[in-house]
Amino acid sequence: MEPSESELSPAEFDGVRTNRYRPRLPWARIGFVVLFAALIAGAYFWRQKVRADELRERIETLHAERVASVLDELEATRAMLEEKALGAKSGAAKRLVEAEVRLSALHEDEVVYLKVRAPEIASEEALRAAIATEEQDAIGPCLGLELTPVSQLSEVPEVLTSKWLARIHETNDMQRLSVREEQLARAIDRELPALQSRVPVDYFLLLVVQGKSRLRDPVDVFLWDLEQDKLVLRSRTENRGRLITVRSQIGPKVDPAKAAGDPIVTADCSIAAHIKAQLGEPTMDLATRD
Repeated sequence: MEPSESELSPAEFDGVRTNRYRPRLPWARIGFVVLFAALIAGAYFWRQKVRADELRERIETLHAERVASVLDELEATRAMLEEKALGAKSGAAKRLVEAEVRLSALHEDEVVYLKVRAPEIASEEALRAAIATEEQDAIGPCLGLELTPVSQLSEVPEVLTSKWLARIHETNDMQRLSVREEQLARAIDRELPALQSRVPVDYFLLLVVQGKSRLRDPVDVFLWDLEQDKLVLRSRTENRGRLITVRSQIGPKVDPAKAAGDPIVTADCSIAAHIKAQLGEPTMDLATRD
């Protein structure tokens, strides 16, 4: 007797289904290869970091030995000059301090110079803003001196700054770090000597305009001997008009034609004539015609 249709059911496979046409993957071997590759990559990157750290340390040592002390001295000098400028209060120059140094003694020394208006020494922020926007004038050439503006004490090539140095920690790329080392070495050879020549500073010449313009307002003159930390000249002057140009064989010169035609240059040379006289060098000038 045959089984009824309701009693029949399809056979089922109890094993693991596989595709006999696709080979089985050797997962153990693949895992070993992946692990081995990861170990090699890790060793490579670790070695790269070790080499990068060694190169970074070499760059930092070079900067510390050759550059850092110069930057520190520049910063200390700038802070000292700012302190002296902030102490030069309005009216102080009315109390004359007779010059204790002659102009001829300044030709071989490093003289730093700053000209500001009286309100600009009322606060540290105002003074620094004035230094940052300091404009060139004819005081130095009219004195026959090479004057270094205070702003130059802060003008450091970026490659020599601490900010530039900090960026070497942003990469482990040996090529980039090698380029940075080369940049620093080149800057030390080419740029650092100019910074070193700015310090130490021997004298600080400060002019404080007691008004809006040195053309018509009084100007207070301060000169410090920084080696002795002593004020060696304090006086007040003002623009007195036309200047008879006298040739000087020392220091830069002012173009006579420009001095005669530019009232600002004429005023600067008139102020310089007063400073020269205070420092023991006779000058000749004429009052402006009414």
